[in-house]
Amino acid sequence: MKAWLALVKKEFRVGLPILLLAIVLFLVGLVIVTVSTYRFGYAWDAVGIIGLAWGGGHFFFMAIYMLYSLGVERKRLHLWLHNPMHASGLLAAKLVTGTVYMIISLLMVSIAAYVGGLHFVEFSDGTWFKIGMIAFVHVLMFAIDFSVYVILAYIVFLLLERYMPAFLSGTVVFIGWWLFAYLYFGLLADSKFYYAITEWGRIDLGFVANSLQFDISIREAIVDFQGEDTFIYAGNYVVELITILIIYFIASWLLDKKVEV
Repeated sequence: MKAWLALVKKEFRVGLPILLLAIVLFLVGLVIVTVSTYRFGYAWDAVGIIGLAWGGGHFFFMAIYMLYSLGVERKRLHLWLHNPMHASGLLAAKLVTGTVYMIISLLMVSIAAYVGGLHFVEFSDGTWFKIGMIAFVHVLMFAIDFSVYVILAYIVFLLLERYMPAFLSGTVVFIGWWLFAYLYFGLLADSKFYYAITEWGRIDLGFVANSLQFDISIREAIVDFQGEDTFIYAGNYVVELITILIIYFIASWLLDKKVEV
């Protein structure tokens, strides 16, 4: 455990530039947008909008973080892989540090979205907080989920790089990624089999919408989330969790058995 915690500490140093970059870009964008809209009296509206937009962009935070962190290790791959720890532990250290950094960044953005949002969307403070928590958790979940797919793609890239030039192996992985996305997210996700294993644990969002008072008017747009046919299935979350666990352990196995020499 001590060895893994030491590894996590090292990962915090390695990944710090990504956190700093995310914060600096957000603050620069926030200043530019606020200054540009101040004279028109929409400064707080702009703060809320850029907070919401940048918060949604955190869907890619973990993927970018993992690409950067794994890219650093690629330059010293022999040292990283000679760590006696199993590959799953090496990758877990990166996922943990990336998640912590993402939470820090997302909290800063969420504050801006919350403060600014109170000025252009007429929710009560409590409703804004509840909606924000739901959005926060889902952005975090989806970002981690997406990053696991990216980890597998990068491990395959490292494996192929042993047999072909980096550009060619990158091209193969890129084409393979889109082929996988088409087969899994396109064909399989739209199949009767997928519906059969995921359509259980129905959660009625119409009920959730009512409890959160989602009937609102934003300027001239009417956003109505209430509806009898608005729902999601808990099965989707469970199946996706099982899928990313399988992908994670495949990536760990490849890193241990095929990439490590």
